[in-house]
Amino acid sequence: MAEQTMPEVDLLATAKAVQKGRIRGAFDRAPVAGCVVTGGFVMDAKREDIDNLTRLRDRMLETGTTSTTVQIRDKANQFHTLTVAELSTVVGEMVDFGLGLYSHKWQREQDIDACATIEEVEAVTW
Repeated sequence: MAEQTMPEVDLLATAKAVQKGRIRGAFDRAPVAGCVVTGGFVMDAKREDIDNLTRLRDRMLETGTTSTTVQIRDKANQFHTLTVAELSTVVGEMVDFGLGLYSHKWQREQDIDACATIEEVEAVTW
């Protein structure tokens, strides 16, 4: 009977895959923590939240209700009264926050790819 051999495991590649998974997990949790916007309050920054506020702003612009204000609720369930211009600023800051998260994630993934040892891989954190 022939001796069976176990396939060789690339431990570095495995460590990189595991660490990238950790980075993705941190990336997925980051919008839930929210982002601080002009006015000093924290907004939920999930894609759905950004889309909802963007639609609200766009609707106000479409209907010409730019001279009125709108109330939005922050992450702590506190209401804030904003003009369309202020709402546009908040939406822009939330979008920038999301783009910054993607940029950070991609940089961490590149850092992991550049690692030559498992210890280097494990040192790359969110």
